[in-house]
Amino acid sequence: MIYYISEKRPDLLDAVCDKLYLAVTKIQIAQIKNTIIGNAGAFSYARRLVIDLSSVKNSSNEIIGAIEAFRSINGIARVIVLADGVSPGSPLISRLLSIGVYDILADIDEESLEKSLATGFTRDEASALWRPAPPEALATHTAPAIGNDYVANKDFKKHKPYITIAICAAEAHMGATHQALLMAKFLSSAGFRVCYLEAGKRRKIVCLADIYPINANEKTRLIQFEGIDMYFDIIINQILDMGYDFYIFDFGRLEEMDAQAFMSKDMRFVVAGTKAWEMPSYSHVLNMPGAERSFSFIVNFAPPREMAMIQNMMGEFRLYFSEYVPYPFEGNVNVKIYREIFRQYLTAAQPRRNIENYERGR
Repeated sequence: MIYYISEKRPDLLDAVCDKLYLAVTKIQIAQIKNTIIGNAGAFSYARRLVIDLSSVKNSSNEIIGAIEAFRSINGIARVIVLADGVSPGSPLISRLLSIGVYDILADIDEESLEKSLATGFTRDEASALWRPAPPEALATHTAPAIGNDYVANKDFKKHKPYITIAICAAEAHMGATHQALLMAKFLSSAGFRVCYLEAGKRRKIVCLADIYPINANEKTRLIQFEGIDMYFDIIINQILDMGYDFYIFDFGRLEEMDAQAFMSKDMRFVVAGTKAWEMPSYSHVLNMPGAERSFSFIVNFAPPREMAMIQNMMGEFRLYFSEYVPYPFEGNVNVKIYREIFRQYLTAAQPRRNIENYERGR
């Protein structure tokens, strides 16, 4: 079922939907957020939500809020935005891309509509379409931003539907949740669908609502902020059916977690510190049989001059030294270690070329 919101162009999708044998429900309104929230039951059955910006009277913040509200109701459906007439430099386009909306159509032709409704556009395709051309004087000096030189490699889906990641802390307040969210941000920026899962019943992630303007849904136990889906009080079978590429489990402290659940995940990480009073927490981990083959350490606040000594002390364990990142939703951080950790799931992106050089080489 496709839900199409357009006050001015309600028949725009008819020909393509007929061709693809897709059922479409037309909603001729101009205020989208209240409509979505007020009809949550109906929107939960949608496979696609199409929003015609030419008909919408909401502000950019309200449009983003409407999409996040829809996703809190329906985490599987894709959102398609008809944005003909919107300039590539529009802040709204940048915000849509940042929250993972890639079906943003600049040209409303049959080919674009058919692709968006059938298979969808990738992150790279959307970014290339909406990236403003650089000023000519700066084009030859513009280097790709850190973090934009890799893209998602989903070849693993030929063998398994998703990858699970387990993170715990050697002791309290070591930053397991912090690292889990940073990993989610990194993987999301590469083009993966990622969610954070708070294992157990601690409900600490809910405290985000006290500080940030999050989108929350108590019924589905979902919090959305900075483009990251975060679940609490999880019912695992329901979550694993939602089509994410990576599921990141935050198990909290080592001493309180279920060791078998931790070890059952595809990738496993223990977050630890390097201060003298933090070192005793390593002993339990180091003494686990086969531990050096079971998980890796992410080390916080390591002085650069002591990194080699710490690595030698840890023997065969794989260590990754984290940058100092105060904000847990920061992008383009820890790029070096995350590219190493997730190297088998990443592919080098084609280097950008400025338009003038491109035209000369054609």
